[in-house]
Amino acid sequence: MSRRHRVARIAAAGGIALTLTAATGCGNFFGPDNCYVLPAAETSGAAEKSATAADAGVAVADSPAAANAAIVGAYTTFFAPATSTADRIALVERGADFETEISGMANHIRTALTTVEITDVVLGRPGKAELRFTLSISGSPVVDGQVGHAVREADGWKIAATTMCGLVAISGGVSQACA
Repeated sequence: MSRRHRVARIAAAGGIALTLTAATGCGNFFGPDNCYVLPAAETSGAAEKSATAADAGVAVADSPAAANAAIVGAYTTFFAPATSTADRIALVERGADFETEISGMANHIRTALTTVEITDVVLGRPGKAELRFTLSISGSPVVDGQVGHAVREADGWKIAATTMCGLVAISGGVSQACA
């Protein structure tokens, strides 16, 4: 891997760490709408039925309320400063594919200042959900009201890979996992 490519990947990893400043927030940097909006997936709007992962022995959603709580928990834990890199990787669909970006996040100073707020969780097709999230640094929103997604896997609800790709894109980076 060339030095330039390695620097670009490190920069992308730092982007996940929210190298966005409170000053730029969702300002002109992101284009005419002043904010990059992650692509929306189709949702049926139908309530999700309960399901259990029999092969893993892990209940992933006993009810829509439990699914909602699990999704919010996945996002909140992912962005919590004390969460280990391994735990963050486990909270993302195809998390191992994002290891470089997630590792960069763990080592970035802004991670300790970042909080996430989740709103409007809508369960759609089985195992899929759409939500809105706001990322703040030191209490100032830097990514506000963005559409995100969650997917249910055998071991629980995870942040969708498409959402991770969107976060990398917001930061101006590129991830091999999104190619």
